[in-house]
Amino acid sequence: MLIIEFLAVFGLMVYGSKLGGPAGLIAFGGGTTALLVFGLQQKPGDLPVAAMEVILIVTFAAGAMEASGGTGYLLELATRILRRHPSRITFLAPLLTLVLCALAGTGNIFFPFIPVIYETARANGIRPERPLAASVVASQMAVVASPVSASVLTVVALTTPVGGSLGGYLLITVPAILIGVVAVAAVCVRKGEDLPGDPVLRDGPEPAESRPAPGPDNGDRSGPRSGARAKASVWIFLAGVTAIVVLGIFDGLPPAFPDGSRLASTDALLIIEFAVAALILAVGRPAGGSVMNSSTLRGGLTATLVLVAVSWPYTTLINAHLSGINRTIDAMLTTWVGLFVLLIAVAGAIIASQTAIANIFLPLGIAAGLSAPVIAACYMGVTTNTCLPFNGAAQMAIQVDKTGSTGNGRHLVDNSFMVPALTGFVVTAAVAFAMTAIT
Repeated sequence: MLIIEFLAVFGLMVYGSKLGGPAGLIAFGGGTTALLVFGLQQKPGDLPVAAMEVILIVTFAAGAMEASGGTGYLLELATRILRRHPSRITFLAPLLTLVLCALAGTGNIFFPFIPVIYETARANGIRPERPLAASVVASQMAVVASPVSASVLTVVALTTPVGGSLGGYLLITVPAILIGVVAVAAVCVRKGEDLPGDPVLRDGPEPAESRPAPGPDNGDRSGPRSGARAKASVWIFLAGVTAIVVLGIFDGLPPAFPDGSRLASTDALLIIEFAVAALILAVGRPAGGSVMNSSTLRGGLTATLVLVAVSWPYTTLINAHLSGINRTIDAMLTTWVGLFVLLIAVAGAIIASQTAIANIFLPLGIAAGLSAPVIAACYMGVTTNTCLPFNGAAQMAIQVDKTGSTGNGRHLVDNSFMVPALTGFVVTAAVAFAMTAIT
């Protein structure tokens, strides 16, 4: 019965997504909870309140940085680096994407960088699919190694009762994600034929006379430079990220209270991000209303609604069938913990939200007795979430690439992102499990 209910919920989400994009996913995903509660008399599952708070507060602080020009400054720096070394774009683009998205805690910051990657690759005769596919995959991999992302803080909050901490999580996942992104770039560097020789592309590289001249001057002097307020907003935001990481690594630093408890890592993040937003507003002086209208904050609101819509019906299902699920998971983990990783990887490929996956599956691993480091390694399965080109970054890369080298594929599974994403998953998970033996 659980499998039938699970597939029915998933089918409604897919239908809603095709019908109305993110709005359809939110409406039909959340709406299935009504069918479970009123139709099958199942008790509603818990809402991921902590994760919702993290998404909204972090994207509010990032939105303040965006409104102050800080996001533009970060992209300006990344663009300069990319255009100074165009021949290395397939490695540089995903690594720069990794840094940008990890610092911001969201893949949304990557969107303005996509046309820059395409234009630089095409102007220098490099197949755009190579850096675009690698960077799309890297943008989502970065989120699971970011100290300010909702998914990471959700994992830390869930594993705290079994000894988990932000520092311990990052110690395992940061090296794994970094090596995984390098592996993704290595796979993409030989992806497809070069532009002049590929007969299936819509057009080749631009004529030499129309190309921007490569070198340090290209992209360095065009357009307005970011001012002091924009740069200050970036430094304030980075100082907040550093403070969160330091508090997460050193257990004795968070404030202690009279009852003997210490400030929880999630509460520390929320408090610090509020302070960061206040400082950025005081220093950056963005125009009135620009923070609330920022694309980052709007993206955070969408992500929060998706999280609720996707996770609520599944937590309701899990609670209704908890005993049977626990028996299945126990048997699975007794046989091979790798099966749990594969379960998360399959979910990662079909469920839009990494945070929702954490709320749905990680409690099962905790109940089965897995340690916090092993759960962190298992969670690397969510790096498969770009295998299918359903996310916004993948579709934007496909639309931006006028050569047609980046695509959905004829049979969907042969899309431009499948092999890089699977490579990233295998390498990242392998390194993460190796790190659990060291830590």
